[in-house]
Amino acid sequence: MTQSGPTPPQVKTEQPVRDEIISYQKLRAFIGITGILLPVAVVIGCFILGTGEFFWQISISHYYYSIMHILFVCILCVLGGFLFTYKGKFAGESRLANIAGFCAFGIAAFPTAFDGYQPNVTPPANHYIQLTSNVSGFWGNMHFAFAGLLFLCFVIFCLHYFQKPDREYTGQDLIKFKRRKVVYKICGWAIILSIVMIGLFSLKILPSKGVFRYSTFIFETTALWAFGSAWLLKGSAALKGVPVVKQMLQPLR
Repeated sequence: MTQSGPTPPQVKTEQPVRDEIISYQKLRAFIGITGILLPVAVVIGCFILGTGEFFWQISISHYYYSIMHILFVCILCVLGGFLFTYKGKFAGESRLANIAGFCAFGIAAFPTAFDGYQPNVTPPANHYIQLTSNVSGFWGNMHFAFAGLLFLCFVIFCLHYFQKPDREYTGQDLIKFKRRKVVYKICGWAIILSIVMIGLFSLKILPSKGVFRYSTFIFETTALWAFGSAWLLKGSAALKGVPVVKQMLQPLR
């Protein structure tokens, strides 16, 4: 008859890092990189492909009609796909990412009005897409609605969800997390300010000459860079293996 002895104590072993956690962090960084690249890619692409002085349009949305049409739509769809795939730490965060992803697809699907596209000749030398009929006021408003809602989602991420810790921080990690929270707040308010400036210049100031003729493009870019920087910082834990990135992020990560 076998005698049963005392149950041996359970030895706690360190849980391995799961692949989905790594992907979760990298996905944040990819979302940020995509947002930062959009305005840069369409401008540089038009310049390289020889659109002359008209490589710069009055808004990012007007690149829908340009020779960078495919890249513009693809980046928005990739961004939408990343946002749909993203699963946040909180249920509301995941739902908000789904709404943002839907908005990114909406911006790609419903173009802005052709008015203001440069050069204003028929047909423009750098014109890639020719619609069979002009964009109606309704569909143009749908474009602006999707864009406005997308930026609103970005603001909520920066000022609400990114203010919550992914895990419990202590010591130096807690200090760095508090610094990151400040950066997220700055990014959130930068997006809000950019949206206000777009409305101010579009509805009140209405510049016809000079650099602020491109005010919509400028402030769309500042909003996207603020959004992209916040997401890139949020997912920077996945990039700490890169020596240059590790050195740059040392005060924050």
